[in-house]
Amino acid sequence: METGNYALRISAAVLIAFSLAGCEGTSDTSATVQKHTPEAADGVLAGVSPRAVTVQAFSMKRGVGVLPGRIGERTTVGNVSMGYVTISPPPEVLFTDAIRSEISAAGHSVSGGPSTVSGTVQRFALSTPATALYWDVTIDAALSVNVNGTQRNYSDVCVTRTAAWPSDSLISKVANECVSRITAKFRKDRSIANAL
Repeated sequence: METGNYALRISAAVLIAFSLAGCEGTSDTSATVQKHTPEAADGVLAGVSPRAVTVQAFSMKRGVGVLPGRIGERTTVGNVSMGYVTISPPPEVLFTDAIRSEISAAGHSVSGGPSTVSGTVQRFALSTPATALYWDVTIDAALSVNVNGTQRNYSDVCVTRTAAWPSDSLISKVANECVSRITAKFRKDRSIANAL
């Protein structure tokens, strides 16, 4: 019978997923993301004569009732939820600090000035699509930055495949990678350097 075979396959997939997850079980979790390390030598911002810059706190678009820092949930085979994931600091703080550190490392003052930088995190979404053999820990991120009226949008999708449970430390590593990759696009953007 088709329905019986389908139910059996789903049950088997869920059992495999739970065995792969070990004793982790279903629970919400929080992952701490390391601070971004600037790489000013790799960008065009250092070629601009020193400026006094005000970096305003970035904001983030999130749905009603979504907690700050909540970026998604871990799932297993059959898209079964294994709990929500929150990162600390939240994405808008990560990007504010990363952009501020890049501007500072390029030789500009970020303690306030006539040049203004602001931004909005459009998305920072975690997903962990799974098979019976592995998870793809994925963060889809997008950032909009405004420098003195010049607006630029950056996005990236960062993926790490793992045969082990998508741990807090692995999620933190992928989040840090995504912040670094998007910040690199900002650092190398000639129109941003010209607007500064």
